[in-house]
Amino acid sequence: MRLAAVLSTIFRHPKAREVIGLLVTASALLLLVSLVSFSPHDPSFFHYVSREEAPRNFGGLVGAHVAGDLLGIVGIAAFLFPPALFWLGFTLIVGGNREPRAVEVVGFFCLFISTCLLFSLLQHQGIVTSFRGGQPGGFLGALLFHVLRPALGPFGLYLATLTGMLLCVILISQGSFVGLIRSLREIVAWLGSGLAGVFQSARRAIPTAPLPEGQVGRRERPRRERPSRIAPPETPQDSAGEAPGTTRRVAREMGEHELPPLSLLDAAGPPSSRPLDHERDENKKILEKTLRDFGVEGRVSETQSGPVITRYEIEPAPGIKVNRIVSLADDLALSLKALSVRIVAPIPGKAAVGVEIPNKNRAVVPLRDVLASEAFEKCRSPLPIALGKDTAGDPYVADLQQMPHLLIAGATGSGKSVCIHSIILGFLYRSAPEALRLLLIDPKRVELSVYNHIPHLVDDPLVAGTNGGDQAWQVITDARQAAKCLQMVVKHMEGRYKLFAEVGARSLEAYNTARSMEKPRLAHLVVVIDELADLIFSESSLVENSIARLAQMARAVGIHLVVATQRPSVDVITGVIKANFPARISFQVSSKVDSRTILDTNGAEQLLGGGDMLFLPPVSSKPTRIHGCYVSDQEIARVVESLKAKNVFEPFPWALQVAEDTQSDGGEIADEDETLYREAERIVRQTGQPSISLLQRRLRIGFNRAGRMIDRMEREGIVSHPDARGHRVVLKPWSAGV
Repeated sequence: MRLAAVLSTIFRHPKAREVIGLLVTASALLLLVSLVSFSPHDPSFFHYVSREEAPRNFGGLVGAHVAGDLLGIVGIAAFLFPPALFWLGFTLIVGGNREPRAVEVVGFFCLFISTCLLFSLLQHQGIVTSFRGGQPGGFLGALLFHVLRPALGPFGLYLATLTGMLLCVILISQGSFVGLIRSLREIVAWLGSGLAGVFQSARRAIPTAPLPEGQVGRRERPRRERPSRIAPPETPQDSAGEAPGTTRRVAREMGEHELPPLSLLDAAGPPSSRPLDHERDENKKILEKTLRDFGVEGRVSETQSGPVITRYEIEPAPGIKVNRIVSLADDLALSLKALSVRIVAPIPGKAAVGVEIPNKNRAVVPLRDVLASEAFEKCRSPLPIALGKDTAGDPYVADLQQMPHLLIAGATGSGKSVCIHSIILGFLYRSAPEALRLLLIDPKRVELSVYNHIPHLVDDPLVAGTNGGDQAWQVITDARQAAKCLQMVVKHMEGRYKLFAEVGARSLEAYNTARSMEKPRLAHLVVVIDELADLIFSESSLVENSIARLAQMARAVGIHLVVATQRPSVDVITGVIKANFPARISFQVSSKVDSRTILDTNGAEQLLGGGDMLFLPPVSSKPTRIHGCYVSDQEIARVVESLKAKNVFEPFPWALQVAEDTQSDGGEIADEDETLYREAERIVRQTGQPSISLLQRRLRIGFNRAGRMIDRMEREGIVSHPDARGHRVVLKPWSAGV
């Protein structure tokens, strides 16, 4: 016991560990050189040399004796000693305060014995004859073979030897058999994906030989890693006569657009370095001990390791309140020396409390991993959202159609912009411009401008009408213009509802199936707003009212919103917006108040940043922790350039609202009578009140018609643009003359 205490004290001293580690490493190197340069003519315990001559071993006389004795005793298994000593020296130098475990030492010696027995068995079968003049299994292997062979027989001896070697490897690695197989599978998959990327790069680098003149050939399409096809939305089979022909025509139109290949995205890196079993065991003991110190009895029943955190599931003893465990979050973080600890109490569907602890080495989740996953393939929606990987390391894919709108919030630098890019690229990798159109609003002017001129963008009639040409397919950066575009989307939504009513459809898929040839085919429209706070402060009433109307009514007609903000305060995320956005994502925030503003619960303040998020699905009250995908600027640029190369721009059918605007309330015609407009102008300039309701009462006209009159007065410079509260000012009062 005193010797064990002395050794433990030495191992805990940093300088002593480094000195011993260097000595062990040097001994391992000397032993390896001695074994490699062994000569059966050198002196040893098993070989006597009468003549006095210099040994041929590079390790000298000591090396000759050590190598000869080891090879004579254990045979080829002697070559396992140098790696074992190298590992021990490395652990002593860089392993911190970790001491070699007894189970590891026992595992090493059992592995040596099993190896000796295996080579002796192979020698007896005639597979291996001899090794440098001696027995392959050494004296120890031959002894074990002659003792065990009569009892087990050849087959039993083979089975016992291989099983013992496998158990020894598991003891040494402190892992499980399933974990060992999984790690080997991950390494093989990583090597396979890397080789595939190298072969594809080489194939692209080989120039294609030109065809001889006059010979017409068919251009071969480049191969892709997976069949990147566009599946039309699943629609109920209608008995109408036009449905089958319409479906075939839509499929043919969608087939003309080729989706970008996955090779444009960076390949996955090496498998993530998750905590080893001995690290998890240590954390389990610390968790259980800390809970007992505070009077909470419980045990850790299960662990789940992800790319960023490891979740420990604690089953409390009967009579223990869950709130007692929740209140110990800071104490657990102190005991575990963790950056932060998040407690999930209880875990949905389990009688356990989850304690999420950050991993020492965080792994990056490439977007390509999620897009190539089975979860993304199984999601047949045209609007899949590749969020990232959950706490168990499994890809997590959501469906924007089921949400049907998404609110994203978090502090600056927490990963919102990268998440938006991942969402947009997920759409672009699934849907063609005929099935999806994007309206991108970026008041910051730098985040989404890379998507200018891709064929999925809608054309802005305001820009096209003033500047024309290519500027029509650009990201909207002006706050006032964005407010008008949102109003335009509202009118377009109303026009879609009228078309749906004419054909008796209740969804976008049903309309596209039942429509006649004269009616336009409609695509999903996704409005992405990168910074809501800037729009709210610039055009408060217009933006909030438009977003509220779209969030309440736009789902059935295929219009969806993805809204992000870096200011999670109640004046930005108002009650009206929260009520209509059941699906929300929160990245790291600074306080519990901000977390409750976004998710209605605490937890976002304990996130780690860098893509670590809490996702609140629309059908759940408990958020799910996900580590978001990472996509670099170079990857985005490659995908965008691939889409721009198609150079096919189709105008968006904004004119759907014309049929509604041609009529006003009460059946009046839409073009205002000039006399009536002049009367309205006189009323506004005399009273100094540019109010729509005032014109409705005085002239007895509808709301839409009065609103168009006010808009015309704004264009003519009679009234001002509405401020943040929607108020206007008369710029040309009646005293100035008509």
